[in-house]
Amino acid sequence: MTVRHYFMQISTKGNFCEVSRKLNFIRRREDSLRSSINFRTFSEVPGSASGTESLYPKIVVFGGRGFVGSHICKEALNSGLKVIGISRSGTSPITNESWTREVEWVRGNVLEPKTYQSYLKGAVAAISCVGGFGNQEDMLKINGTANVTAVETAKAEGVPRYVFISATIPNLPGLGFILSGYVNGKAQAEDAVRRNYPDTGVSLRPGVVYGDRVISSSLTIPLGYAFQPLESLLLRAPKNLVELPVVGGLFVPPINVEAVARAAVAAATDSSVPAGIMDVSTIQNYK
Repeated sequence: MTVRHYFMQISTKGNFCEVSRKLNFIRRREDSLRSSINFRTFSEVPGSASGTESLYPKIVVFGGRGFVGSHICKEALNSGLKVIGISRSGTSPITNESWTREVEWVRGNVLEPKTYQSYLKGAVAAISCVGGFGNQEDMLKINGTANVTAVETAKAEGVPRYVFISATIPNLPGLGFILSGYVNGKAQAEDAVRRNYPDTGVSLRPGVVYGDRVISSSLTIPLGYAFQPLESLLLRAPKNLVELPVVGGLFVPPINVEAVARAAVAAATDSSVPAGIMDVSTIQNYK
């Protein structure tokens, strides 16, 4: 569904406040994109198309089919971007929402650049949501090696901005040992972003990310019922509690997946977003 069709649909339902809110949001995002030094038309980027698509910069989302990645794809579409979602299956996420038909879903293995490097040509940014758990070797490979490969490939293809969805690692005794592959992998990926994109790379470090998690066509888990009240409670707690040794990580507030998506898209398209680490408190500003 295009933005125009969306407005026509909700207008017929008499939801004029919603129309106004959406229009204002899109105007702000268009102004942000146009003022960004990285806002370029397709005709200005080597190997890109020209003509009617020139107002839609392209963004590539690695892991776009996943929980966080799919929300980033949706947010990028709402921000006026052409979106390419890369995953191992190359299929859209499990949802009945019509926005999925506006994303170009591509099959690619992040560890094999030849499967996706052509899609990076002409992109104004790339966002990686690749990560996961398993044994130590697998966690190091998927969180570290795969992301390092994606960063270096994007850099080689001339992608000007890069965003990595990392994580806040609680300073809990033994966690670094139990999840050493996960922790070290995230650190390797962040270092790759820092080395290859010192001025235009951003690594987001959210805590627990919640939202409606679709498990199957008939099962959705509303994680917000558990984590939203906890988030509200922890946001009212003294900020210095997160700095406490041993237990500080327990006071990192959860964050809604939609806020993470907005922060990621802003980091990918807005040159005023500083390079480096975007921590939980900064991500909270995008709620």
